[in-house]
Amino acid sequence: MTLQRYLIAGLLAFTALLGAQQTAAQTQPTIQTFTVQQVTELVPGTELVFQVHDTAGATVTVTLEGSANALTLRETRAGRYEGSYTLSLRDQVKYNSPVRATMRMGSAETQAVLGQTLLTATAHQRAVAAATPTPVIDYFASQASGWTGGHEITLTVRGTPGAQATATLTGTDVRPVLKEIKPGEYTTTYTIRTRDTLNERSMASVTLALAGKTVKVDKAVGAPPVQPTLARHQNCYPRGVVQAINTVEVEGEAGLTGMVAGGVAGAVLGSQVGKGSGRTAAQILGTVGGAYAGREIEKTIKKETRYDVTVRLHNGTVQTVRHAEDPALKIGQPVKIVDGKVVAND
Repeated sequence: MTLQRYLIAGLLAFTALLGAQQTAAQTQPTIQTFTVQQVTELVPGTELVFQVHDTAGATVTVTLEGSANALTLRETRAGRYEGSYTLSLRDQVKYNSPVRATMRMGSAETQAVLGQTLLTATAHQRAVAAATPTPVIDYFASQASGWTGGHEITLTVRGTPGAQATATLTGTDVRPVLKEIKPGEYTTTYTIRTRDTLNERSMASVTLALAGKTVKVDKAVGAPPVQPTLARHQNCYPRGVVQAINTVEVEGEAGLTGMVAGGVAGAVLGSQVGKGSGRTAAQILGTVGGAYAGREIEKTIKKETRYDVTVRLHNGTVQTVRHAEDPALKIGQPVKIVDGKVVAND
């Protein structure tokens, strides 16, 4: 009898546990689908429409990274939730902003991340391209064991990581693909065929492509490695040699002071000449003449010295730069032009 009671008690406990698990399973919300009506741009005023499907009778909210507010979806029919969010001037939602839906039922909740992009495929590609900087090549080297069939040419490139790297070699129709062996470093080895016509002067070109943007660098296969970004940094200012330094006297600008002073002096002197109308005429002539003389004197006093420095640049062109002060340079001195001034190329 006692054994029977234990069996019945155990059976009841098991039944209660099973019922509790089933109840918990029934109240745990689930999200079957989470979608958005894709748009062509993300600007203030753009409307994003979201839909969530599955468990009925729950509360569903959507959050967008970069948005000022969360969106609560409305259950339009059992298990189907819809809602729209209009981007405001405060929002900073981007093409790759994560979007998350949260479904709550009582104390239980489930989350899902939007698997779609907010933008249409074409618009998303444009956004990715616009946000991706143009790739750069920092270093390009080539090494050949020989130039006849069976010899190998190794190409090495360092630059922007995650790009596609390809090469061309003058004298062969093969377009080698460089493998990224570590972030930003690409390499490949090409075995010369007997029908190839390669030598140390053959041109090798490498191209890095990333999100629709490309950069290309050329060099002779037998030439030393090149470092394009370093060269651009070093050559950001025109460089050359001082060819001539000429001193130029520049007249100053005359103001009213000289004219007025000269006019007064001329009038005084004119008043000492003649009588009556003759004296008046003399005063007028004295005023005009004095004003002119005063103007010329003021221009002479304000005369300034300028220095024209003529530089023959390394690219063969000649450029003359005027300085307000003595640049303290010598003919034949290596220089560079920085912010409109010729300075020593130390």
